[in-house]
Amino acid sequence: MAKSLCELAQERELKTVDHPFALHSVESVGRLRDEPEDPIRLCFQRDAHRILHCTAFRRLRYKTQVFFSPENDHVSTRVDHSLYAASIAQTIARALGLNADLAYAIALGHDLGHGPFGHAGETVLDKLCRENDSGHSFHHEIHSLRVVDRLAFRPSTSDQGLNLTYEVRDGIACHCGERKEQFITPRRKPGRPLEKVTTRGQLPYTLEGCVVRLVDRIAYVGRDYEDALSVWGRLPPIPSPIVAVLGRDNRTIINTLVTDIIQTNLTTPDRVGFSDRVFEALSLLYDYNCKHIYFHPRLTDYARLTERMLREIFDFGRRELSSKKQKDWGVVRDTDPAPVRELHHFISKNYPRGDLPSLTQILIDLISLMTDRYARNFFEELVLPKAVG
Repeated sequence: MAKSLCELAQERELKTVDHPFALHSVESVGRLRDEPEDPIRLCFQRDAHRILHCTAFRRLRYKTQVFFSPENDHVSTRVDHSLYAASIAQTIARALGLNADLAYAIALGHDLGHGPFGHAGETVLDKLCRENDSGHSFHHEIHSLRVVDRLAFRPSTSDQGLNLTYEVRDGIACHCGERKEQFITPRRKPGRPLEKVTTRGQLPYTLEGCVVRLVDRIAYVGRDYEDALSVWGRLPPIPSPIVAVLGRDNRTIINTLVTDIIQTNLTTPDRVGFSDRVFEALSLLYDYNCKHIYFHPRLTDYARLTERMLREIFDFGRRELSSKKQKDWGVVRDTDPAPVRELHHFISKNYPRGDLPSLTQILIDLISLMTDRYARNFFEELVLPKAVG
């Protein structure tokens, strides 16, 4: 009897994914909701395609990476960063014999929970959470899990969420690329349900997830430097001890870091990480970026404007929903002003069965899915005077 295309794909995967700690598709813990397997694609490739085609991923095109609402076509946005990370993670996984489809899917989806205006926007959303919902906080990687589980839509279905495999969801929720980690070892046991994880720090379940956690920094540390040069024209030179180890341009920096991870894992296959010399240089480069880019006065000025905009949107939503009975949340009336209609349309679309979260969670969901441009336009609708007549 002839083998199915899926069986042939599984056989190919078993031959090429040969790292001792790799995770094969047939070993997946599974999805939140059972569904038939695809006749052609294995589960992790299918997850990558679901992420790539969802609206939340397309919105990343208009979300800040470092520079706010960039008009410069040569400056990276959040979607560029996600694609860079996916490409690098896939390269490392393939070179090591890990599951490249799994690493690619995790990296594609790792930033779906980022709100508008980059980390400045994330800081504001965290403040709003803490001020209005005691005991809760906002971390983009944990919110990314909420996006793929609850807020993203699959084309041509009525299902909410992408119903991804456990391993991809875990890698997304545990990626946290802001930590200075030289080595990461996977936890190797699923543990408590991912939706109950509310704080940073949990290690990924798979070695592929560990790769993505390190790749996140590889994808942005040199790219952010070159973007800053493109926007500002000049920066203090990268210190020579960093250049001597990593190189002076993004292409060389990525190549050095990728090569080092691969070579290091060959001697310590149960974990991924950097050699001492390369990790020290990477840490110094990150510190350089913090000093001359991430905390530059121009960006901190924009961060203050970001806080004003997002707080105004949040306060508007709180006033509007507090003034109505919960049964009227999501009821769209043509006579209402545009921002009111958009708020209630968002509710009716994203919580269609009446399973409403808290008022604060609804507004955090709303703002987190906004692009920079949409947030600016929404803010202007709220504060700018309207023409009369």
